Amino acid sequence: MHHTRAAPLIGFLVAASLVGCATPGYKPSSSSSRTFISADEIARSSSTNVWDLLRKRARMYNFAEDRYGRPRLITTKRGVSTINVAGGDSPMVLVDGARLSDVAVLRDMPTDAVDSIELQSGISGTSGQGTNAVAGVIYIHTKEASSS
Repeated sequence: MHHTRAAPLIGFLVAASLVGCATPGYKPSSSSSRTFISADEIARSSSTNVWDLLRKRARMYNFAEDRYGRPRLITTKRGVSTINVAGGDSPMVLVDGARLSDVAVLRDMPTDAVDSIELQSGISGTSGQGTNAVAGVIYIHTKEASSS
């Protein structure tokens, strides 16, 4: 009987982490759940590729590189009270709507090819992309896609 009581509690904890709330009725402000980096801001930055730009501007993430400086992984910065869902540490990265499977490509993507970047928190990300986006979403919109 003890096992049947634990299952609902685990389900509740997972559900609470997916919506990112510990306080009933909490709604993040638009400034904390979404960050928009415009073409002008990208042009004014000193970054030459998207990886470096994100490392400077997307402070809600940790950026890991291998010993040769190649991009390996993007993960969320989590507080001590955050519940971690297996596989839920990395944000979903979308380039013109297509999911990026290897973040190393971001080092090869020049900033002058990018029209804008939108960073969404896990709460905003799950509303648009589902539970695969519990760590947030990085939308990269290229100039080529924006002009067509």
